[in-house]
Amino acid sequence: MEEHVTFWADPATWVSLAVTLFFVLIIWKKIPAIFAKMLDDRSNEIEEQLENARSLREEAAALLAKYERDQHEAEKQATELMENAQAEVKLMISDSKTHMEEMTKRRGEVAEQKIAQAEATALKEIRALTVSVATNAARELISTNMKDADHDALIKSGTDKLDAKLH
Repeated sequence: MEEHVTFWADPATWVSLAVTLFFVLIIWKKIPAIFAKMLDDRSNEIEEQLENARSLREEAAALLAKYERDQHEAEKQATELMENAQAEVKLMISDSKTHMEEMTKRRGEVAEQKIAQAEATALKEIRALTVSVATNAARELISTNMKDADHDALIKSGTDKLDAKLH
């Protein structure tokens, strides 16, 4: 037994009618336009994020290049400072050597002068001592070898010579 179902009683009719009504409502309410706008907005948002990322990457590359230049300049300055310091050290060493040579020369000259003075003083002392010893020896010799008469004659002759020279 086969039953014939009328058009309105057939469930396939109602399903196709509901699907058709669903699509008509979607088009009538502009749902596809809303979905398209949402997708466009999301696309624009993603594009802005990509542009922002590109901009940040360019800024980072610029900063990296700047820091590399700064580092290179700092290394160059450090090298120059080291070279200047080494040159100053060499100059100080040569100045110190010159100063030490001058000091040594001056001290040598002072030492030579002191030695010369000591020699002169020693010679004076030796001469004075020699004169003193010779005088004492002569006195002793004269006093032991000389007689009283010779002594008086010597004094008289000395005073006569002295009178002659003074008058």
